[in-house]
Amino acid sequence: MYFILGLTSILKIFNPYFRKHILDSLESHEYLFLNTFLISFGVLIYLVYKLIFHDYSINKLVDKINSLNTLQVLYFILIAFITLISSMVIINLDKHYNTPLLNSLLKKGMASVLLILTGIFIYKEKYNYKQVLGLFLIIVGLFLITCKT
Repeated sequence: MYFILGLTSILKIFNPYFRKHILDSLESHEYLFLNTFLISFGVLIYLVYKLIFHDYSINKLVDKINSLNTLQVLYFILIAFITLISSMVIINLDKHYNTPLLNSLLKKGMASVLLILTGIFIYKEKYNYKQVLGLFLIIVGLFLITCKT
């Protein structure tokens, strides 16, 4: 299990560099459309596989989708919209601005900072001094990596 998790993590590390290489030949929107098409095709193949082998989890899925309330459907649409917008921004940054390394570091660092701030202000979580120091070091590290000499 940990081997598979480690292997997929290692493969995900190369995604920004693969994307940067592909964006040498494609425009940002072309890459996004092609990538989305291939992912959708893969998901469709998986769905057909599940249907052929009579997996009853599909029936459960349909029942669960029907039981979603309006707010949950709106959240689902919002998540999809945010995913689309963030993908477009990252693709544009990789093609025209920073290196994939900087974009990846900024994305992960900012996500960590925003996650902690969301926990503090929305969910009223309490953090100890080590966690606050870690947040501070993330911000300092991002500043040092992105500042130009």
